[in-house]
Amino acid sequence: MNILLINPPYIKFSGIKNSGGHAIPLNLAYLAGYLREHLDCGINILDAETCGMDYSDIEMAILKYQPDLVGISAPTPAFNHVVAVAKIVKSINARTFVIAGGPHPTAFPEEIIKTGCIDFAVRGEGELTFCELAAAISSGSDDYSKIKGIAYKQNGKVSLTEERELIKDIDTIPFPARDLFNLDLYYQAPTKKVSNFKSTSIMTSRGCPYDCMHCISKLVWKRRVRYRRVKMVVDEIEECVEKYGIREFNFYDDTFTLNKKRVIDICRMITARKLEIAWICFGRVNVIDKEMLDEMKKAGCRKISFGLESGSQKILDIMRKNATVAMGRKAVKTAAEAGLNVHASFMLGNIGETCETIRQTINYAKELELDNATFFLTTPFPGTDLYTEALNAGYISSSIRWEDFAPLTKSKPILVQQNINQEELIAWQKRAFKEFYFRPKYLLRKLKKITSLSDLKILTEGLGVFFRLQKK
Repeated sequence: MNILLINPPYIKFSGIKNSGGHAIPLNLAYLAGYLREHLDCGINILDAETCGMDYSDIEMAILKYQPDLVGISAPTPAFNHVVAVAKIVKSINARTFVIAGGPHPTAFPEEIIKTGCIDFAVRGEGELTFCELAAAISSGSDDYSKIKGIAYKQNGKVSLTEERELIKDIDTIPFPARDLFNLDLYYQAPTKKVSNFKSTSIMTSRGCPYDCMHCISKLVWKRRVRYRRVKMVVDEIEECVEKYGIREFNFYDDTFTLNKKRVIDICRMITARKLEIAWICFGRVNVIDKEMLDEMKKAGCRKISFGLESGSQKILDIMRKNATVAMGRKAVKTAAEAGLNVHASFMLGNIGETCETIRQTINYAKELELDNATFFLTTPFPGTDLYTEALNAGYISSSIRWEDFAPLTKSKPILVQQNINQEELIAWQKRAFKEFYFRPKYLLRKLKKITSLSDLKILTEGLGVFFRLQKK
């Protein structure tokens, strides 16, 4: 069996080009690694987004690979592109099986199947389900009812099989198949970049125990956290260094700092192996302390990113953030004192938001010792409690397109309440970026930190995102 995995193109999005960098699609890399270990198959990956491919380019690639089965990653903003790619596959060979997986098929499996060009939707964690499904297809079976975690058409109706349990031991999943990618094409977003080294994303765990109403993570991971063994994590880092020449890492865990002992063990093993790397991770303000941060710094951590979200405690409580404004203030101060750069993301336009709470958020961001800040307009992704609540309250327009869910989009805001209209939200977002980045105090502090051309490049790339937003 010849399998082609596709990351769909985002080039027709209304998002702001290059604002988010190009991260390797770890989901497809993990899936490819798992499939080739458990199936007798050929595997190719087509990252249409990173390669800047349009539909004609994709058609030529499919003709070249002649796949028996095509798997397409389907985040919500890419849904219409996924459908377009699936139609191309079917137009070339109607007998080629098409499988879509990811957040959107997990949230809306029936919608996926009703497109008429996608044969199966994989719901939830994909490796085991996709592998069993591919094996059944390869054997010529037409009975898919025993395969957990899928949706497909049976007797003219959409059939959903039993939900798939999560993989208990994620160390049984091989390392991501980075050898199937041109790794020179991938780079971090300006706000996440910490060096001029070749970079990659890496995951040391899956899942998050928290219950934030806007987070898509629990749709797939079910609020369960599963950790990889420390040695496996550092072995993967070492492989990236020695095999691929990669020395910059973005730890993509929902909350890397969740387990203090484990974080310290990873850091000490990195240090013991003398791996000269630079990295960034996501932290949470209520699971940070000086001892952990000191060990992270020794092991090459240069920046930590916090989802502070709002400067209003009222909004944080509505979001079920399980954190306080004071915790955020303390976490940023502790990280800065440990010698780390600090990035924070904020969300404007949450349920309950007012001009006053947005003003509090901007003031909060300016008050903190942050090296970078990103101000997103709140996006209620399907599958989240925020989407359900906003939809029920009439805050989401029926005319919204799935493309509008792209981050840092040029489209109008998706979630709109009576007290702030779309134009006002856009104006507040622009004001937030402008007030944060164009303060003399901020610019002076950033200039003092510049010790190389690399530092200057990182700063100018970050400011470039601001200027692109102002053209929105």
